[in-house]
Amino acid sequence: MAPQRGIDEGTAGGQLAVFLVELTRQTPVRELSDRFGRSSSTWGNYLNGSTLIPRQLVGRLVESFTPPGSTRNTKAVRGLELWKAAEAERRAGRSPSAGGELVRGRQRRDDALQQVVKYRAVAANAENHLAELRPMLAHTQSRLEHAELRLRLGDERERARAERRLGQARERLGRVRVQQELARRRRMTAEEQQEFWMAEVLSAQEEISRLEREVRDLVTVPPGPREPVGRDAAEAPDAPDAVDDADFEARLEHITAEGLEDAALIEEDLQHLRPPPADPVQPLSSPALDKPATSSGDRRLGQTLAWRRLVLPFPLLGVTGFLYWACQEAAFSRIGGWAVIPATVLCLPVLYGSLRATTVRKLPARIAAPLLHIAWSALLVLDQLPWPPPGTGAR
Repeated sequence: MAPQRGIDEGTAGGQLAVFLVELTRQTPVRELSDRFGRSSSTWGNYLNGSTLIPRQLVGRLVESFTPPGSTRNTKAVRGLELWKAAEAERRAGRSPSAGGELVRGRQRRDDALQQVVKYRAVAANAENHLAELRPMLAHTQSRLEHAELRLRLGDERERARAERRLGQARERLGRVRVQQELARRRRMTAEEQQEFWMAEVLSAQEEISRLEREVRDLVTVPPGPREPVGRDAAEAPDAPDAVDDADFEARLEHITAEGLEDAALIEEDLQHLRPPPADPVQPLSSPALDKPATSSGDRRLGQTLAWRRLVLPFPLLGVTGFLYWACQEAAFSRIGGWAVIPATVLCLPVLYGSLRATTVRKLPARIAAPLLHIAWSALLVLDQLPWPPPGTGAR
């Protein structure tokens, strides 16, 4: 249902409330409470402009009630502008009222609690990003190792395609590592902000207690109903074990966009709280990302290839020799010169494979294998001729 209280459209908070009402399309507050957390009365205050909605909820509402495309981007920019104007109006409109410093202390406590909830949500979002990036990083590394293996074992026809995939895998691996490092930094910053604002809550509570004792006999400020602020429980979907490139890129772009939004939110709050540090964190070194990725998998792959080149030729050569010997014995026992036909079918491919396994290049192996087989076949056919036994020549 629509909010019961009238909206003051002459203020920035009222304009933001009108934007939210139009965006949600008269969705009942109970449904909004079930989908996005917080109580129904809190959502009623958000939609009538009496309470400023958290910034991250504006983005979630735009994403939920607007189809993808340029319309969503326009709505997101408009909502962010209205929220900043309402936030500036709320900060500028704080003035001492009947409660004096007591009211300001309670407002300070409420603001600190809201900041704690906000940074808990940022920390949870960063943790979800890390959980999603870990399997993505493992998947990308496996793709990289697979591409390197195909590059080493593939022939000349597939080499260009394997090199292109290898470059794409290296570039994607660098992007995933950058996002993982940024997510770690956001999580650490969010945890520091949680500690800071929790200390602010305790300080404000102590000040409220002191002021309540001082003004108890002077003025009584009836406390208004305060709804507990629910924790934003946005859960990221589990990363699948195997994803295709389209889903992979879409999810990585989504994580990058959310990370930039959280980083901008943290940076904006830090500018209001403290001056920039004397020794800022150095950006992630780009030359390190440009270097070819080396790992234990590369060393294992090189050792495997070297082992195969040293050991594999000997069994193949033994099999080749055994097959030629068997065909030669069969020629003298049963089928005679016709043994050349099964020898060609069985022995010639094995002979070619033996030459290739001994690191002979493709063209020389294609020439040497038929020549050797033709020489053996000619000798086998000549052996079938009726040669006189040794020592029986004419005297």
